[in-house]
Amino acid sequence: MKQYLNQDDKYLTAQGLITTLVELALSRGIGLHKLLRGTGVFEQDLMSVQHQFSLSQQLRLLMQFKLLMKSADSGFLLGSQLANDTSVVAQGVLQSLSIGQALKQLDALRMQLAPLLFSHSYVHNEQYYIELQNAVGLDDEMSQYVLEIYSAAFYQTLKKVAGERVPCQFDFAYKRARHSQEYEQHLGLNVAFEQPITRWVLSKQALRLTNPTFSSFRFSQVNSQLATLNTANSTFVEAVSRVIYQNPALNLEQVASQFAMSSATFKRKLKAHGVRFSALYEEQSKRKAIYLLTMREQCNEQVAMRLSFYDIANFRRAFKRWTGLTPSQLKV
Repeated sequence: MKQYLNQDDKYLTAQGLITTLVELALSRGIGLHKLLRGTGVFEQDLMSVQHQFSLSQQLRLLMQFKLLMKSADSGFLLGSQLANDTSVVAQGVLQSLSIGQALKQLDALRMQLAPLLFSHSYVHNEQYYIELQNAVGLDDEMSQYVLEIYSAAFYQTLKKVAGERVPCQFDFAYKRARHSQEYEQHLGLNVAFEQPITRWVLSKQALRLTNPTFSSFRFSQVNSQLATLNTANSTFVEAVSRVIYQNPALNLEQVASQFAMSSATFKRKLKAHGVRFSALYEEQSKRKAIYLLTMREQCNEQVAMRLSFYDIANFRRAFKRWTGLTPSQLKV
Protein backbone atom coordinates (compact mmCIF):
# COMPACT_ATOMS: atom_id res chain seq x y z
CA MET A 1 0.00 0.00 0.00
CA LYS A 2 1.26 3.49 -0.86
CA GLN A 3 2.17 5.82 1.98
CA TYR A 4 -0.02 8.59 0.56
CA LEU A 5 -1.91 9.57 -2.59
CA ASN A 6 -0.99 12.40 -4.92
CA GLN A 7 -3.76 14.53 -6.36
CA ASP A 8 -3.36 12.98 -9.84
CA ASP A 9 -3.35 9.34 -8.68
CA LYS A 10 -6.43 7.59 -10.04
CA TYR A 11 -8.27 5.43 -7.50
CA LEU A 12 -11.82 6.82 -7.11
CA THR A 13 -14.81 5.24 -8.84
CA ALA A 14 -17.74 7.21 -10.27
CA GLN A 15 -19.92 6.02 -7.40
CA GLY A 16 -20.54 8.49 -4.61
CA LEU A 17 -19.83 12.17 -5.12
CA ILE A 18 -19.25 12.07 -8.90
CA THR A 19 -22.45 10.18 -9.75
CA THR A 20 -24.52 12.19 -7.23
CA LEU A 21 -23.15 15.44 -8.64
CA VAL A 22 -23.93 14.44 -12.23
CA GLU A 23 -27.47 13.33 -11.36
CA LEU A 24 -28.21 16.57 -9.50
CA ALA A 25 -26.83 18.69 -12.35
CA LEU A 26 -28.90 16.81 -14.93
CA SER A 27 -32.03 17.23 -12.81
CA ARG A 28 -31.46 21.01 -12.97
CA GLY A 29 -31.25 20.99 -16.76
CA ILE A 30 -27.45 21.24 -17.01
CA GLY A 31 -26.19 19.32 -20.03
CA LEU A 32 -23.65 16.58 -19.39
CA HIS A 33 -21.25 17.89 -22.05
CA LYS A 34 -21.31 21.31 -20.38
CA LEU A 35 -20.71 19.84 -16.94
CA LEU A 36 -17.75 17.73 -18.07
CA ARG A 37 -16.08 20.42 -20.21
CA GLY A 38 -12.49 21.01 -19.12
CA THR A 39 -12.58 18.51 -16.26
CA GLY A 40 -10.70 15.66 -17.93
CA VAL A 41 -13.74 13.44 -17.32
CA PHE A 42 -15.63 11.97 -20.28
CA GLU A 43 -19.10 10.44 -20.57
CA GLN A 44 -17.77 6.96 -21.30
CA ASP A 45 -15.68 7.18 -18.12
CA LEU A 46 -18.84 7.61 -16.05
CA MET A 47 -20.40 4.50 -17.57
CA SER A 48 -17.43 2.24 -16.84
CA VAL A 49 -17.31 0.25 -13.61
CA GLN A 50 -13.54 -0.17 -13.95
CA HIS A 51 -12.64 3.45 -14.74
CA GLN A 52 -10.93 5.36 -11.94
CA PHE A 53 -10.68 9.08 -11.28
CA SER A 54 -8.16 11.28 -9.50
CA LEU A 55 -8.76 13.83 -6.76
CA SER A 56 -7.84 16.62 -9.18
CA GLN A 57 -10.52 15.39 -11.63
CA GLN A 58 -13.10 15.20 -8.86
CA LEU A 59 -12.20 18.72 -7.75
CA ARG A 60 -12.40 20.16 -11.28
CA LEU A 61 -15.80 18.53 -11.72
CA LEU A 62 -16.93 20.00 -8.41
CA MET A 63 -15.76 23.48 -9.42
CA GLN A 64 -17.66 23.21 -12.71
CA PHE A 65 -20.78 22.02 -10.88
CA LYS A 66 -20.62 24.99 -8.49
CA LEU A 67 -20.21 27.42 -11.38
CA LEU A 68 -23.12 26.01 -13.41
CA MET A 69 -25.57 25.52 -10.55
CA LYS A 70 -25.47 29.23 -9.68
CA SER A 71 -27.33 28.74 -6.40
CA ALA A 72 -26.29 29.40 -2.82
CA ASP A 73 -27.65 26.06 -1.64
CA SER A 74 -26.05 23.78 -4.26
CA GLY A 75 -23.36 22.49 -1.89
CA PHE A 76 -25.93 21.63 0.78
CA LEU A 77 -28.19 19.94 -1.77
CA LEU A 78 -25.29 17.85 -3.06
CA GLY A 79 -24.24 16.89 0.46
CA SER A 80 -27.78 15.91 1.45
CA GLN A 81 -28.05 13.71 -1.65
CA LEU A 82 -24.76 11.98 -0.78
CA ALA A 83 -26.48 10.51 2.28
CA ASN A 84 -28.62 8.51 -0.18
CA ASP A 85 -25.57 6.92 -1.82
CA THR A 86 -26.22 3.21 -2.42
CA SER A 87 -22.59 2.25 -3.12
CA VAL A 88 -20.97 -0.47 -1.03
CA VAL A 89 -18.58 2.06 0.53
CA ALA A 90 -21.43 4.32 1.68
CA GLN A 91 -23.34 1.32 3.01
CA GLY A 92 -20.30 0.53 5.13
CA VAL A 93 -21.28 3.61 7.15
CA LEU A 94 -25.07 3.55 6.82
CA GLN A 95 -25.40 -0.09 7.91
CA SER A 96 -23.55 0.55 11.20
CA LEU A 97 -25.01 -0.50 14.54
CA SER A 98 -24.63 2.92 16.16
CA ILE A 99 -23.50 6.49 15.60
CA GLY A 100 -20.18 5.63 17.26
CA GLN A 101 -19.58 2.73 14.90
CA ALA A 102 -20.66 4.83 11.91
CA LEU A 103 -18.02 7.45 12.78
CA LYS A 104 -15.35 4.76 12.97
CA GLN A 105 -16.44 3.43 9.59
CA LEU A 106 -16.46 6.92 8.12
CA ASP A 107 -12.90 7.47 9.30
CA ALA A 108 -11.78 4.13 7.85
CA LEU A 109 -13.48 4.79 4.49
CA ARG A 110 -12.76 8.52 4.26
CA MET A 111 -10.45 8.27 1.24
CA GLN A 112 -13.38 6.93 -0.80
CA LEU A 113 -16.23 8.94 0.73
CA ALA A 114 -14.72 12.30 1.66
CA PRO A 115 -11.12 12.55 0.43
CA LEU A 116 -10.99 16.36 0.20
CA LEU A 117 -10.92 16.74 3.99
CA PHE A 118 -9.27 14.95 6.88
CA SER A 119 -10.06 15.06 10.56
CA HIS A 120 -8.73 14.79 14.10
CA SER A 121 -11.22 13.44 16.66
CA TYR A 122 -11.19 13.38 20.46
CA VAL A 123 -13.49 13.39 23.50
CA HIS A 124 -13.45 16.14 26.12
CA ASN A 125 -15.97 16.98 28.86
CA GLU A 126 -18.60 14.57 27.48
CA GLN A 127 -18.31 16.11 24.00
CA TYR A 128 -17.04 14.39 20.87
CA TYR A 129 -15.04 16.76 18.65
CA ILE A 130 -14.20 16.28 14.97
CA GLU A 131 -11.76 18.92 13.74
CA LEU A 132 -11.65 19.33 9.96
CA GLN A 133 -8.82 20.32 7.62
CA ASN A 134 -8.24 20.46 3.88
CA ALA A 135 -6.63 17.28 2.54
CA VAL A 136 -5.82 18.96 -0.79
CA GLY A 137 -4.90 22.48 -1.83
CA LEU A 138 -8.12 24.53 -1.89
CA ASP A 139 -8.67 28.26 -2.12
CA ASP A 140 -10.96 29.87 0.46
CA GLU A 141 -14.05 29.74 -1.76
CA MET A 142 -13.73 26.06 -2.62
CA SER A 143 -12.74 25.17 0.94
CA GLN A 144 -16.00 26.69 2.17
CA TYR A 145 -17.97 24.92 -0.57
CA VAL A 146 -16.45 21.54 0.27
CA LEU A 147 -17.29 22.09 3.94
CA GLU A 148 -20.89 22.87 3.03
CA ILE A 149 -21.12 19.63 1.06
CA TYR A 150 -19.53 17.40 3.68
CA SER A 151 -21.32 19.05 6.62
CA ALA A 152 -24.72 18.45 4.99
CA ALA A 153 -23.73 14.87 4.13
CA PHE A 154 -22.54 14.28 7.70
CA TYR A 155 -25.72 15.70 9.26
CA GLN A 156 -28.01 13.65 7.02
CA THR A 157 -25.94 10.48 7.49
CA LEU A 158 -26.23 10.76 11.28
CA LYS A 159 -30.00 11.10 10.89
CA LYS A 160 -30.20 8.05 8.62
CA VAL A 161 -28.13 5.86 10.94
CA ALA A 162 -30.00 6.85 14.13
CA GLY A 163 -33.44 7.10 12.53
CA GLU A 164 -33.84 10.52 14.15
CA ARG A 165 -32.28 13.96 14.18
CA VAL A 166 -28.94 13.94 16.02
CA PRO A 167 -28.05 17.30 17.67
CA CYS A 168 -24.76 18.57 16.29
CA GLN A 169 -22.81 21.82 16.63
CA PHE A 170 -21.12 23.17 13.49
CA ASP A 171 -18.25 25.63 14.03
CA PHE A 172 -16.73 27.30 10.96
CA ALA A 173 -13.50 29.29 10.93
CA TYR A 174 -14.59 31.62 8.13
CA LYS A 175 -16.78 34.72 8.30
CA ARG A 176 -20.57 34.48 8.37
CA ALA A 177 -21.69 33.45 4.92
CA ARG A 178 -24.07 35.69 3.00
CA HIS A 179 -26.34 32.68 2.62
CA SER A 180 -26.19 31.81 6.33
CA GLN A 181 -29.91 30.97 6.27
CA GLU A 182 -29.01 27.94 4.13
CA TYR A 183 -26.70 26.74 6.90
CA GLU A 184 -29.54 26.83 9.42
CA GLN A 185 -31.96 25.20 6.99
CA HIS A 186 -29.65 22.28 6.19
CA LEU A 187 -27.59 21.97 9.40
CA GLY A 188 -29.94 23.19 12.12
CA LEU A 189 -29.65 26.20 14.38
CA ASN A 190 -26.39 25.22 16.12
CA VAL A 191 -24.11 26.94 13.61
CA ALA A 192 -21.33 29.39 14.48
CA PHE A 193 -18.95 31.37 12.26
CA GLU A 194 -15.56 33.05 12.82
CA GLN A 195 -14.48 30.31 15.21
CA PRO A 196 -10.78 29.54 15.84
CA ILE A 197 -11.09 26.21 13.99
CA THR A 198 -13.68 24.36 11.92
CA ARG A 199 -15.21 21.37 13.68
CA TRP A 200 -18.29 19.25 14.21
CA VAL A 201 -19.30 18.59 17.82
CA LEU A 202 -21.58 15.86 19.17
CA SER A 203 -22.44 14.88 22.70
CA LYS A 204 -20.67 11.73 23.81
CA GLN A 205 -24.09 10.29 24.59
CA ALA A 206 -25.09 10.61 20.92
CA LEU A 207 -22.44 8.04 20.01
CA ARG A 208 -24.60 5.39 21.71
CA LEU A 209 -27.67 6.04 19.54
CA THR A 210 -28.45 2.81 17.69
CA ASN A 211 -29.61 2.07 14.17
CA PRO A 212 -33.26 0.90 14.32
CA THR A 213 -32.87 -1.07 11.07
CA PHE A 214 -29.48 -2.63 11.88
CA SER A 215 -28.82 -6.08 10.46
CA SER A 216 -25.67 -7.86 11.56
CA PHE A 217 -25.81 -9.96 8.39
CA ARG A 218 -25.94 -6.92 6.06
CA PHE A 219 -23.19 -5.18 8.01
CA SER A 220 -20.94 -8.26 7.80
CA GLN A 221 -21.74 -8.67 4.11
CA VAL A 222 -20.82 -5.09 3.29
CA ASN A 223 -17.59 -5.21 5.29
CA SER A 224 -16.62 -8.45 3.58
CA GLN A 225 -16.86 -6.65 0.23
CA LEU A 226 -14.93 -3.67 1.58
CA ALA A 227 -12.06 -5.89 2.73
CA THR A 228 -10.69 -5.90 -0.83
CA LEU A 229 -10.06 -2.14 -0.79
CA ASN A 230 -6.36 -1.32 -0.91
CA THR A 231 -5.92 2.45 -0.87
CA ALA A 232 -3.45 4.72 0.88
CA ASN A 233 -5.00 6.20 4.00
CA SER A 234 -4.07 9.84 3.33
CA THR A 235 -3.29 12.43 0.71
CA PHE A 236 0.16 13.97 0.40
CA VAL A 237 -1.05 17.24 1.97
CA GLU A 238 -2.55 15.36 4.91
CA ALA A 239 0.60 13.28 5.39
CA VAL A 240 2.77 16.41 5.55
CA SER A 241 0.30 18.14 7.88
CA ARG A 242 0.34 15.22 10.32
CA VAL A 243 4.14 15.10 10.41
CA ILE A 244 4.26 18.83 11.23
CA TYR A 245 1.54 18.49 13.88
CA GLN A 246 3.37 15.67 15.65
CA ASN A 247 6.81 17.28 15.29
CA PRO A 248 6.46 21.09 15.52
CA ALA A 249 10.23 21.55 16.01
CA LEU A 250 11.04 20.21 12.53
CA ASN A 251 11.96 22.69 9.79
CA LEU A 252 11.29 22.30 6.05
CA GLU A 253 14.46 20.34 5.37
CA GLN A 254 13.74 17.92 8.21
CA VAL A 255 10.14 17.37 7.14
CA ALA A 256 11.30 16.83 3.55
CA SER A 257 13.69 14.14 4.78
CA GLN A 258 10.72 12.31 6.35
CA PHE A 259 9.43 11.88 2.80
CA ALA A 260 12.86 10.96 1.40
CA MET A 261 13.01 14.16 -0.66
CA SER A 262 15.41 17.04 -1.02
CA SER A 263 14.14 20.44 0.08
CA ALA A 264 13.81 21.59 -3.54
CA THR A 265 11.85 18.51 -4.61
CA PHE A 266 9.64 18.75 -1.54
CA LYS A 267 8.82 22.42 -2.21
CA ARG A 268 8.01 21.66 -5.86
CA LYS A 269 5.70 18.84 -4.80
CA LEU A 270 3.91 21.07 -2.29
CA LYS A 271 3.47 23.74 -4.96
CA ALA A 272 2.05 21.15 -7.37
CA HIS A 273 -0.53 20.32 -4.68
CA GLY A 274 -1.47 23.98 -4.26
CA VAL A 275 0.01 24.54 -0.79
CA ARG A 276 3.04 26.17 0.85
CA PHE A 277 5.06 24.76 3.72
CA SER A 278 4.79 27.97 5.75
CA ALA A 279 0.98 27.90 5.49
CA LEU A 280 0.81 24.24 6.56
CA TYR A 281 3.23 24.91 9.42
CA GLU A 282 1.19 27.83 10.76
CA GLU A 283 -2.08 25.92 10.46
CA GLN A 284 -0.74 22.92 12.38
CA SER A 285 0.87 25.15 15.02
CA LYS A 286 -2.44 26.95 15.51
CA ARG A 287 -4.34 23.69 15.86
CA LYS A 288 -1.87 22.19 18.29
CA ALA A 289 -1.87 25.37 20.39
CA ILE A 290 -5.68 25.41 20.58
CA TYR A 291 -5.79 21.74 21.53
CA LEU A 292 -3.17 22.09 24.26
CA LEU A 293 -4.69 25.28 25.69
CA THR A 294 -8.33 24.12 25.72
CA MET A 295 -8.42 20.33 25.83
CA ARG A 296 -5.22 19.70 27.79
CA GLU A 297 -5.57 22.93 29.78
CA GLN A 298 -1.85 23.69 29.59
CA CYS A 299 -0.49 27.14 30.41
CA ASN A 300 0.93 29.53 27.83
CA GLU A 301 4.52 28.72 28.79
CA GLN A 302 3.99 24.96 28.34
CA VAL A 303 2.33 25.40 24.96
CA ALA A 304 4.99 27.82 23.78
CA MET A 305 7.70 25.30 24.63
CA ARG A 306 5.81 22.46 22.87
CA LEU A 307 5.66 24.60 19.73
CA SER A 308 9.33 25.59 19.97
CA PHE A 309 8.68 29.20 20.94
CA TYR A 310 11.32 30.23 23.44
CA ASP A 311 9.88 33.72 23.91
CA ILE A 312 6.38 33.78 25.42
CA ALA A 313 5.68 37.20 23.87
CA ASN A 314 6.40 35.82 20.39
CA PHE A 315 4.00 32.94 21.04
CA ARG A 316 1.22 35.33 22.12
CA ARG A 317 1.74 37.46 19.00
CA ALA A 318 1.73 34.40 16.75
CA PHE A 319 -1.42 33.03 18.39
CA LYS A 320 -3.18 36.38 17.95
CA ARG A 321 -2.21 36.35 14.27
CA TRP A 322 -3.50 32.79 13.82
CA THR A 323 -6.83 33.13 15.60
CA GLY A 324 -7.57 36.83 16.18
CA LEU A 325 -7.57 36.03 19.92
CA THR A 326 -5.01 35.99 22.70
CA PRO A 327 -4.48 32.65 24.47
CA SER A 328 -6.27 34.05 27.53
CA GLN A 329 -9.31 35.08 25.47
CA LEU A 330 -9.52 31.61 23.96
CA LYS A 331 -9.70 30.00 27.38
CA VAL A 332 -12.62 32.15 28.58
